[in-house]
Amino acid sequence: MVTRTPKHPLEDIDEPVMPSPERMRSPTDIEAVTIELISGLFILIGLGAFALLFVSINSDPTIQAITQGRSEQSLILAFLDSFGIVVPILVLVLGGLLIWLGVRLRQRGITAARWAQLALVWLSVGVGVLGLSAFYNAGRPVLALTDTGFKWAEAVGAIIPHAVILVVLLVALRWLSRLINVIFEGDETLTARDTRMAWNLLIPTLAVLIVVAARPLEETFITSLTDKRFAGTQTVNFVGLNNYARLLSFRLDIVPCRLNEETNSCATDTTGAVRWEMIDREMLRQGFRPVSTIDLGGGRGLTISAIDASFISSAGNTLFFTVVSVLLELVLGLFVAMVVNSKFRGRGLMRAAMLVPWAIPTVISARLWEIMLRDNQSGILNKMLVDLGILSQSQAWLANPNIQLWSLILVDVWKTTPFMALLLLAGLQTIPEDLYEAASVDGANRVRQFFAVTIPLLRPTIAVALVFRTLDALRVFDVFNVLLGRRKLSMATYNFETLVQNQDGGYASAIGVIIFILIFIFAVIYVRTLGVETE
Repeated sequence: MVTRTPKHPLEDIDEPVMPSPERMRSPTDIEAVTIELISGLFILIGLGAFALLFVSINSDPTIQAITQGRSEQSLILAFLDSFGIVVPILVLVLGGLLIWLGVRLRQRGITAARWAQLALVWLSVGVGVLGLSAFYNAGRPVLALTDTGFKWAEAVGAIIPHAVILVVLLVALRWLSRLINVIFEGDETLTARDTRMAWNLLIPTLAVLIVVAARPLEETFITSLTDKRFAGTQTVNFVGLNNYARLLSFRLDIVPCRLNEETNSCATDTTGAVRWEMIDREMLRQGFRPVSTIDLGGGRGLTISAIDASFISSAGNTLFFTVVSVLLELVLGLFVAMVVNSKFRGRGLMRAAMLVPWAIPTVISARLWEIMLRDNQSGILNKMLVDLGILSQSQAWLANPNIQLWSLILVDVWKTTPFMALLLLAGLQTIPEDLYEAASVDGANRVRQFFAVTIPLLRPTIAVALVFRTLDALRVFDVFNVLLGRRKLSMATYNFETLVQNQDGGYASAIGVIIFILIFIFAVIYVRTLGVETE
């Protein structure tokens, strides 16, 4: 196809390209039959994918045992264990697309022909990879002690079907490439061509993501639907969404405070916190336990209770830690990035020095801060604050429930602010100096330039930095585990306790899926709020 160079950058690049004269003739009988054969090949491959999936399900030994009444295992669980979710969906989608391409080829549209050409290329690559895998698996020694050589006969026999299919695909690709500019009709826009190129580049990445990310996540989700025991030999049962219902079941109740008979006012404990009445006894019998109570004033409080009070408490700790620490790191990181982005003597040394806290392993930095946060004069933080008169007495930073999370936020902000500053510094250096000079000529001061030039152009970088830091903060484990242990849990440390201590693999998998969902929600919020998709 001949492409037309736009006369002006603003000219519509989606204008269709005029077809070449050689494509205007009618196809010969041989060419018409060839196109029908290629179209039928696509339809056959699509139907074959459906049939292969159906036959594989029916011939699976576990599923056969269940359908024939020889096993009491759940049919859904057996299907998920054998085939998962991703593979059947991929087979159905790709099979449907191949059938659609085959039908469109019969209509001789140029767009369908281009997509069919791309599909044949990647089908050939896929068959080649599967053939090499079958060749190696069939020929490699099974037992190193008894099998000493490569089994060439078995390997060659395993690769022959793949080789035949590969030859058929390559022949079809060659014939389609020869006929694509001759007998196919219609016009293709540059946008359609760019879309096809984008998918061509994305296919390898998507294949890798399916193998290294989608499949493990799928396995975690499938396990979360069962009562599987970690490192156990018990029979696994399908429980559906029961684990999620137990994790996320909570309620809100208005409760009065407990009265002090002497003063006729709300009673308090030794720390000065108000003591509240329990929730309804029926709710207690159903398994609900109080998590925390918010003082509404007037002797009333809003009690949050849940069936799994430990998880709701850990989720609250994690969300508070995430929001506060990431916000502080963004503000401080932006300040540090703007400082080191300016021109002054020793700027290179300052950039290197600011990365020292981030370079220290988290466990080591947490241990160092544990020493500095000791609740006596041996803790350097207490010593310094008392000597300066900021504190009247030493504080139990890691023992007082009211300041435990703030202590962890302090440690995390100290360590990861340099990482946030490094990302933002990279974004600042992409902003041209000419924009600031133009804004200065127009009378904009430094503050106006910051909000009108720096922040809008830095939004994509801020979104990336927030996604990275939020991902780390939502699955925070080491800081909580080193400094607080079991005194206050994050979702990740509670997940660890559930999996290792309680050996409840299904329940722990459900916690992992919820952490993933929270990360996904935060990422979507960042992208939508900062408008990155419009950049």
